Amino acid sequence: MQEYMIDKPIPSKKEISWETVYSKPIADCGEKLVPLSQIAKNILVHSVYFEAGLSGSLKECYARDGLSKKLIKASSLLPKSLVFVVLDVWRSQQVQRSLFEECKKTLAMENPKIDKDKLDVLTQQYVALPSTNISAPSPHSTGGAVDLTIAKRDGIDLFFGSPFDHPGEISYTRYFEKKLEQGNILSRKEKEAMQNRRLLYNIMKTAGFVNYPCEWWHYEYGTQRWAIETKREKAIYGATSMSQDA
Repeated sequence: MQEYMIDKPIPSKKEISWETVYSKPIADCGEKLVPLSQIAKNILVHSVYFEAGLSGSLKECYARDGLSKKLIKASSLLPKSLVFVVLDVWRSQQVQRSLFEECKKTLAMENPKIDKDKLDVLTQQYVALPSTNISAPSPHSTGGAVDLTIAKRDGIDLFFGSPFDHPGEISYTRYFEKKLEQGNILSRKEKEAMQNRRLLYNIMKTAGFVNYPCEWWHYEYGTQRWAIETKREKAIYGATSMSQDA
């Protein structure tokens, strides 16, 4: 199974604009947010923004119940020597806003001549726009988006070629696939990163998730993007809050 997963390329797909994503209707199914810490032995929770001290972040990672069940299914496909490490799932508006502004500052320093409108568009490639519009929720605010990686059982993370949350093209899920398609010879470490991305992608896809192509670590279930890519009429998760789901 693992050999099949790492040998199966991540397919190219048509880019979906945020305008298209947000045009998809939502019929929230009313599922509750549930904690992920103890749902399976091969799923670990490492709430990255809480550990970084980001105001408003939580020690636990909470997800919609349906997503948690899909994640358990995905974890059952992992080789026995590996575990999922969940980094982030549901976010409050406060956290989403902080991440957006932090990412925008980073990109502004890297692109000093970029104008404001283009900077906002660029930022949205890596962090969804904080939104109070019930028709256009950021994916993480729905509890239907999960950021995760894979580690060995001894705690050592697999190598994916770029750090989590790195705002650059190397974080695109197909970055190494594209290099290969362009005739480049991948280094040993690049091939390792590509195979690990394939492993994560193919496992999550088999379990029913869709990937956000600008981030190898970001997967969705029940969201507007998921509805579009799986040809559903409506998304089943809209924005939710801990107060509603406590």
